[in-house]
Amino acid sequence: MFSADEKTIAELRDLRECLAAVDPTEATALDLSLDGELNRRTPDLTGVLLRAADSAGRHGLALGRTLMAACCRAFCARLGELHPGASIEVRVPPWAAVQVGFGDGPKHTRGTPPNVVEMEPSTLLGLATGRLCWAEAEVKISGSQAERVAAIFPITAP
Repeated sequence: MFSADEKTIAELRDLRECLAAVDPTEATALDLSLDGELNRRTPDLTGVLLRAADSAGRHGLALGRTLMAACCRAFCARLGELHPGASIEVRVPPWAAVQVGFGDGPKHTRGTPPNVVEMEPSTLLGLATGRLCWAEAEVKISGSQAERVAAIFPITAP
């Protein structure tokens, strides 16, 4: 679950304004999903961030630093929720890292994990939204189990 903070909300609203110039329908949908989450007792912006990243990618809009960091943290947290475990570490420097598992394989407890997947934030956004496939993604992989991470993309909204 990714909770709301003022900077992230401000950048989401800025993105909505940029989207309004190129795709008013998508801007309205983003605004409605953001407002809907913010009206909940415990808002979870993960789905809103997935929509924002997908819309920005589709229309060639850049995400601000705060929004990019929020997306990376939220998407890594979602990976951890969907695939709990500690056999593979997914790293998205400088903002996020998460350990995921598939029910089998080695379990990492301390030090450098034996299975690591590292990628740029823009790569994570592309994979998470389905705008980039694993075969085209530039990722650094180490370990015999690391390639299994390909199966967890794209990420589903909560």
